[in-house]
Amino acid sequence: MELDEIRKKLDKIDNGIVLLLAERLSLMPYVANYKIKHNIARHQPEREKEILSKKTELGEKYGLRKEYIEDIFKRIIEESHIVEKKIIGE
Repeated sequence: MELDEIRKKLDKIDNGIVLLLAERLSLMPYVANYKIKHNIARHQPEREKEILSKKTELGEKYGLRKEYIEDIFKRIIEESHIVEKKIIGE
C-alpha cells in the first residue's frame, strides 16, 4: 500500500472520529436538561468511573493501552462538562 493511500484512509477515519465526537456532544444539552428536570447533580463521578472502566476494558480487548483510552475519554468527559456547565451552571 502506498503512503498516499494510507493517508487517505487515515483522513477518512479521522473525519469519522470528529463527526462522532460532534454527535456525542450534541446529546449533552439533552442530558443537562434531563438532570435539571429530575434534580440530578451535574457531576456524576460514579458514571465517569463506569465509562472509563468500560471503555478502557474495550480498548484493551482491541490491543489499545489503558492509558491511551483513559486519556481520550477523560478529555471527552471534560468537554461534556463544559456543555453541561453552560446549561446547568456550577
